Amino acid sequence: MSPRQLRLLFYSHNGVGVGHFRRQLHLAAAFRARRPDAAVLLVTGSHAPGAFSPPAGVDYIRLPSIRTVDRKETWEPRHLDLPIAELMLLREDLLRQTVRRFEPDLLVADFMPAGPYGELRGALDELAARGGRAVAGFRDIIDEPAFVRELWRKTGVYDVLQEHYDAICVYGTREVMDFEVGYGLGAELADRLHYVGYLGRRHPGRRVASADAPRVIASTGGGVDGGMLLRTFIAAAKRVAPRLGGSWLVVGGPLLSEHELHALREQAAGSAIEVRRFSSRLDRRIARSDLVVTMPGYNTTCELLSGSARAIVVPRGGPSLEQRIRAAQLERWKRATMLEPLDLDPDALAVAIESTLTAPPPPPAPVPLNGLERAVELFEALAIGESIPLIAG
Repeated sequence: MSPRQLRLLFYSHNGVGVGHFRRQLHLAAAFRARRPDAAVLLVTGSHAPGAFSPPAGVDYIRLPSIRTVDRKETWEPRHLDLPIAELMLLREDLLRQTVRRFEPDLLVADFMPAGPYGELRGALDELAARGGRAVAGFRDIIDEPAFVRELWRKTGVYDVLQEHYDAICVYGTREVMDFEVGYGLGAELADRLHYVGYLGRRHPGRRVASADAPRVIASTGGGVDGGMLLRTFIAAAKRVAPRLGGSWLVVGGPLLSEHELHALREQAAGSAIEVRRFSSRLDRRIARSDLVVTMPGYNTTCELLSGSARAIVVPRGGPSLEQRIRAAQLERWKRATMLEPLDLDPDALAVAIESTLTAPPPPPAPVPLNGLERAVELFEALAIGESIPLIAG
């Protein structure tokens, strides 16, 4: 009898944009590249998975969408006119049934180890009953440490990590955020921590940065909260693009509303600025650009660190402090210029664009970018029941 096919299940709750879903897609693709014989399934609450083609050999199940009302404590239905309690029961049942029928060897949860309102707990119980293992994956920075510790205490995250997760995988470095100290993962949980580095991208044929006829891109990830930055960028670009020349591209994102997309195109009409909702292989375009104006989400940061483009980053105004902390770190590394969202106006952004384009190219990334390879090495060891390799850097 041939050995059983290895099975991995990736879970992302997605309550705001598409960042968690995109991160899981990258990890799923990297695992399939390492183990082409594996069955890989991604279950997601993202309401825009169709905007991204699943990698070869990876399929996904979509949960009914919800959205966060505050900082990961309160949720509401995004589309269905159902009480949130009923919708969460539906999501919980789908998750449990997926584990029961798919029988994964490993479940990889992104960002929320228990899921909103604990929706993943039943699936984790089912996984344990069937001999599967689980790993909790986290981006480099979750939020301000004191807030995270209190949230995790109130929502039982520490207990879920203790009871259900064999490993905790940080897609970053201890130097950027020490999870043991900052987020309270002490005692036994600290022994399960693995810092794999950032999920870098491979970009053949990177463009040599130059301010001569520059290539400039403005993007805000999924686009759910990036309209103001893109409007300000268009106004600023209309001031400087006629003099600087080059190409100027605005990518709204799959979650930007039709109304906002239409307004951006109206604003850019008659100029050299191109406005698109979506750009295939945006990561490659970013790698070959001279300047990127963006919000510093985790996936965008990986793209910036993997390339040589200059960057202007404008963190989300609130309530989460994740992007503000990351933007400050990028500026300390001299990898980006940080602008405050409340002080942003077209004149200030136009000045920043010109000064950043004429600044020296950024230095190499000061952090490891081989996180995809190191993460899937950890996943494979967990899935096949081997001893877990120590990944501490």
